[in-house]
Amino acid sequence: MNNNNRSQKVDNVKKQLDEVAQVMQNNVNKLAERGEKVNSLQLKSEEINELSKNFKRNANEVKRKIWYKDMKLIAIIILIILLIVFFILFIVIGKKNEVPSTN
Repeated sequence: MNNNNRSQKVDNVKKQLDEVAQVMQNNVNKLAERGEKVNSLQLKSEEINELSKNFKRNANEVKRKIWYKDMKLIAIIILIILLIVFFILFIVIGKKNEVPSTN
């Protein structure tokens, strides 16, 4: 009976060891999956960072082009206004300098 009792205890210990080994294997698999997910997230984060840098660079370039376009438009408007003012002054000064003809 003593031998049978020991055999049963050994079988119980083996079962517990198998269960622990299975739990450990599951934990190792889960850790490996998490590691893959972390690596994937890191790659995605680096890609998003690079995309944001490109976006910022392109946005600044567009902003600068729009600013130059606006400045050109303002310069053209000022030039047109000055031409109109000079044209009006030329007409007014020209009429003052005309000698009235005596009939």
